[in-house]
Amino acid sequence: MGIAEFPFWIFLGDIHGEIRTIPRIKDVQKAQGIVVTGDIGKNGTLGDAKKVMQALEACNRKIYAQIGNMDTAQVDGYLSERRINLHKRHIETNTILLLGMGGSLPTPFSTSSEFAEEFYEENLKKFAMLPKKALTVFISHNPPYGTECDRLKNGKHVGSKAILKFIQDYQPDFCICGHIHESRAKDTIGKTTVFNLGAFASGCYGKLVLSETPEMELCTIN
Repeated sequence: MGIAEFPFWIFLGDIHGEIRTIPRIKDVQKAQGIVVTGDIGKNGTLGDAKKVMQALEACNRKIYAQIGNMDTAQVDGYLSERRINLHKRHIETNTILLLGMGGSLPTPFSTSSEFAEEFYEENLKKFAMLPKKALTVFISHNPPYGTECDRLKNGKHVGSKAILKFIQDYQPDFCICGHIHESRAKDTIGKTTVFNLGAFASGCYGKLVLSETPEMELCTIN
C-alpha cells in the first residue's frame, strides 16, 4: 500500500477567520477527521467561530476543536455544546487518542483565553494518568518551551514549561501546536515528535498519515 492510500487526519490552527481556502485542503473530504488546535475566528468571537466551523463541516463532518488564546469563553461553551471540544479533554476514536489543551500563556496583547503555568500544570495531571493508545496525539495551542516550535522572530522562547514537562514525562507520540505563527517547525522531546503547524490563515496545515509508522506532513495550500 502506498502512503497516499493510508487513512489520515487533517490538523490546522490559527485559522483567524480565513475560510476561503478551506475547500482547497487536499483530499479534505477523505480525511478521517479534522482537528483544530485553536484561534478559530478572526476576532475570537462566537459569530466568527461559527462561520469557520460551518465552512469546515461543509468539507468534512468529523471535527474536533479547541480554543486558542484569541477565542472567548463563549466559543469554548459553543464547542462543548456541540460535543466537539478538545480543551482540557481527551477523545478516543478507533484509530487515535486525542488529548487537548487550548489557550496560551499570558501575552502582551491581553487576549481572551490566557492562563498561567499553574493552570496547565493542574489540568495536565489528569492526562498523565491516562493509558496511552497505539497512537496518542497531544494537541496544545501553546507550544512547549525551549524548542524550535516556540521561537519569536527575535529568537526568544515563549512556550510553556508545564507543557514541556508533561511531554517529557508522558511521551505522547506527537504534540501538535501552533500559536507562534513564525515558528513553523518540527522538533523532538524524547520519543515525542513536536510540530508547530504554522497559521492556516497563511495556508499552513498538517496531515497525519496512519501508515504502519504514523507520520505528520507539514502541508501548504498552493
